[in-house]
Amino acid sequence: MTSKPQANHNPIVVKIGGALLDAPDARSAFLDRFAEAANAGSPLVLVHGGGAAVDRHLDRLGVITERRDGIRITPPELMLEIAAILVGQVSTQLLSELRARGTVSSALRLADDEGIKVQRLARDFNPGAVGTVTGGRAALLRYLIESGRVPVIASIGMLEDGTLLNVNADDAASGVARSVGARALLLLTDVPGVLDADGEVIRTLDSKTIEQAIKDGIITGGMVPKVEAARSAAADANCPVVIGSWSNARVLSHPLDPDTVATSILPPATIETNPFSSSTRVDTIFRAPA
Repeated sequence: MTSKPQANHNPIVVKIGGALLDAPDARSAFLDRFAEAANAGSPLVLVHGGGAAVDRHLDRLGVITERRDGIRITPPELMLEIAAILVGQVSTQLLSELRARGTVSSALRLADDEGIKVQRLARDFNPGAVGTVTGGRAALLRYLIESGRVPVIASIGMLEDGTLLNVNADDAASGVARSVGARALLLLTDVPGVLDADGEVIRTLDSKTIEQAIKDGIITGGMVPKVEAARSAAADANCPVVIGSWSNARVLSHPLDPDTVATSILPPATIETNPFSSSTRVDTIFRAPA
């Protein structure tokens, strides 16, 4: 085990899910790069989804679930089944693969840190046992990060009365970024970024353009909660958020470089500056701080 604590404990929060978790070769290549950075001392947090694995499990049970606006409608009676897959299967697999790469890491649920506050998600429809991160300051996660460990987090939240909630993984990653004071948040997906009406990557977004793109039907489906989580993290955690493809090596190595094809959402205070200058490189984002 070779991860080393650093004086700068403000981590990079990285969210993965979707096709990456179901693609062994791509997942292995990503984890190689992730583990290299972690083992060099870069403070990192890995948040994961696992919707495809949950779907397969529910299919085996003969259960059909619905999605609206990218949110899984979650009957409360399914929460233990969903938690079993995300925690018992996906987290365990990722933990095993990181440990095999010499990365000091711990698998846990969002609910394991009582400092992260979760409440039921409010929508104009009933999403069931679905939660959202509303604030708080992580204590357990900060302790793990400061001790040189990489938290691997399944997006299972819990109300104060012990009620389990299914939290969209992008929302969970955004909440974690806010609660640990992240330096950056990377939302990795199976598309190169947020696409415009012509299928081209929108390189930068802000709150106003996000609202208009959703209203115009340019941003739809699962990308809606993703950009909403990104906007929330950029504003509340005051950190840049990058939405890009896990298959694009530059998203990991140079996430904020102007030549990297991805979508960036900036903190409001930096929009009038130029955070995409050539001096913004991987050594300030995804490698160990000097």
